[in-house]
Amino acid sequence: MRGRVISIIAICGALLSLGIAQALGSSPGSVSATDIQTGAVGSRAIQDRSIQYVDISRQLRGDLEVQGLQRGRTEHGVIGGDFPAIPSGPSTECPNNCSWAGYASLPFSARAALTDADVLVDNTTWACGDNPCDQTQPTLNSSESGSPAACTGSIATPTAPAGKVCIYIAGGDNAADVAGYSVVPGTGGSPYGFKLHWVSTGAGNSNNTFIDAVWAYTAP
Repeated sequence: MRGRVISIIAICGALLSLGIAQALGSSPGSVSATDIQTGAVGSRAIQDRSIQYVDISRQLRGDLEVQGLQRGRTEHGVIGGDFPAIPSGPSTECPNNCSWAGYASLPFSARAALTDADVLVDNTTWACGDNPCDQTQPTLNSSESGSPAACTGSIATPTAPAGKVCIYIAGGDNAADVAGYSVVPGTGGSPYGFKLHWVSTGAGNSNNTFIDAVWAYTAP
């Protein structure tokens, strides 16, 4: 008889717990925030790839946003410029042998400063934008002689060797002596961005000089 009384009490207790859990909006066997001690849940207890950006604190989000690119990861972007090259007109317009440049900032800083030697340009990916074609393929500076072989990606899928930026020219006209550079003069470098430089060779067919390009950087 005593065993039956104990069993009935246990059943009642279980039903009471179930009722309380349902009243509080939690399911049987669930764990609420008040059941977990601060610091009790470590990395092993969290399912891989289950934490989303919205789940982390604002401070941690900020910390992540200023971190450098992780080793082996590649980031991408665009670079270029389109400038007037008119044979006659205001002195601010330069038709021949004038210096032009486009600049790009890295979304995540490079793991090491980018010098002139780290910014490569590939002009073999160029395609004429007119039909019939009246544009001329941009030509590279002699310092970029080995760049097309080192940059093995494409306009659609830009890639880069570790520690390098590869700039792939998609379109352009009236542009020569094209090269990639650091944004810091001389032998210096910066982990935050780089420069694409060229000179115009004349008025061009449309009285302008331009380069449109995409780029990739891979962290070493």
